Amino acid sequence: MAGEHGPASGPLDRYISLLELVAAFPGALILTDVSTLSGLPKTTAHRLLTGLARAGLVEGGGRRGAYQLGDRLVRLLHNSAADGWISALARPHLEALSARIGETSYLCRVVGHRVQVVTSEAPAAQWRTFVQPRVEMAPHAAATAKAILAFQDEALVSEALAEPLPRLTAHTVTDPARIRDIYAKAREDGFATCVSEIDEGLGALGVPVREPGGRVLYSLGVTGPVQRIMDQRWEERVSAMKEVAGALATTLAAGSAIAART
Repeated sequence: MAGEHGPASGPLDRYISLLELVAAFPGALILTDVSTLSGLPKTTAHRLLTGLARAGLVEGGGRRGAYQLGDRLVRLLHNSAADGWISALARPHLEALSARIGETSYLCRVVGHRVQVVTSEAPAAQWRTFVQPRVEMAPHAAATAKAILAFQDEALVSEALAEPLPRLTAHTVTDPARIRDIYAKAREDGFATCVSEIDEGLGALGVPVREPGGRVLYSLGVTGPVQRIMDQRWEERVSAMKEVAGALATTLAAGSAIAART
């Protein structure tokens, strides 16, 4: 038996070893690969992977293809991650977007059932206060919160909407049923809006950042005077945001894989 400071060899260590393998080769390992690299019999590797899959820690295998980290584990990693690497990877994309459309841009992420600002790029200082890092976005009013929560499961949405939903302006929707309808429209359209719902005269657009496989942990937003954000060029802004969101998804997925390995 291993001493107090000897190598771990119990069941938990084997589960963790398989998670480390999947994290090191996301979306690339099939059962045979896992068995070969871990030194475990294929039946044992399959049993352990099945347990991890039931817990939501890995996904894939069998007809679903190669294994990758599961949604539950990815959320845990993102929720506990420092913002540093996320901000560093996102900043060039935000700078490019703000330069392109001339508006404040920002990145948000889901933390538990809340949506928080990670980082922002504000060419106009007067709008910076609305999108400071760690600011929590109202689930029923903020465009970026809608763009994330529209793609979450019902349990998480119910938690988010169970929080107090204050009427911030005359335009704020507070009825959970109507908010769910707004989320459904955001899923269909691929973007969400905020038109004087948080502050009179403040407008915002939000688009989901869809990782490979469709997972949405982030959203990209722009904000400014409502008459400018929602003018005749709003569709051009949404198109530009979706383009940048696609690039961000690739960058953040790569960063997430590296963060999981480290």
